[in-house]
Amino acid sequence: MKRKALLTSILILGIIISFSLCLTTYAKDPEDPKDRKDDDGEDFAKDLAYVSIGLFATSAVTISIYFTNKYSRKLLKGEGKPQEVKKRITKTFLKIRKPLSYIHYIVGFGALTVLFIHGIYLSTKDETLVAIGWVTASIYTYYVVSGLIIWLKIKPIWNYKKAIRIMNKIHRSFILFASIVIIHIIHVILAD
Repeated sequence: MKRKALLTSILILGIIISFSLCLTTYAKDPEDPKDRKDDDGEDFAKDLAYVSIGLFATSAVTISIYFTNKYSRKLLKGEGKPQEVKKRITKTFLKIRKPLSYIHYIVGFGALTVLFIHGIYLSTKDETLVAIGWVTASIYTYYVVSGLIIWLKIKPIWNYKKAIRIMNKIHRSFILFASIVIIHIIHVILAD
C-alpha cells in the first residue's frame, strides 16, 4: 500500500512539474525580439520561481485539506445532519490521508529544490532582492527540515516527545507560513 501511494505521489508531482514547465515554454513568442535574445538563463530562472510557487501552493493545499478535516470535527456538533457530514468528511480524509501526505512531502521538497536552483541562478542580481529571496528560502528550509524530522521520527538529543511537540507546533504555525508568503510577495514585487 505504501509503495502504491508513493508511486501515485511521484506521478502527480511529475505531472505538476511537467505541466508548469510546458506552460512557461509555450508562453514565449519566437517572433518577439525580447524572447529571442540570449539572457544566460535568466528567464529560465524566473520561470523556476513560478514553478516553485506552484509547488509550494500545492503543498499548502494538502495542509488545508488536513485542517478542513480537523476543524470540521470541532465545528459540526449536534445530532442529525452535522454528524453525517462530519462522518463523511472524516471517512474521505482517512482514505486520502496517506497519498496526500506523500504528495505533501514530495511537493514540498520539490518546491525547496526548485527554489534553491532559482536563487543560485539569480544570485548575481540586485543584492537587496537576493537577500529577501534567501530569507524566504531559509524560512522555507526550516519548514522542510522540521517536516522531515517529524516524518522520519529522527530523535534529537533532548526529550523526544517534548521536541516533537514543539517542532509540530512551529511547523504548523500560521505565523511562519504567513511570513513566507508576505516576504515572498515583497520579493516578487521588487523583482518586477
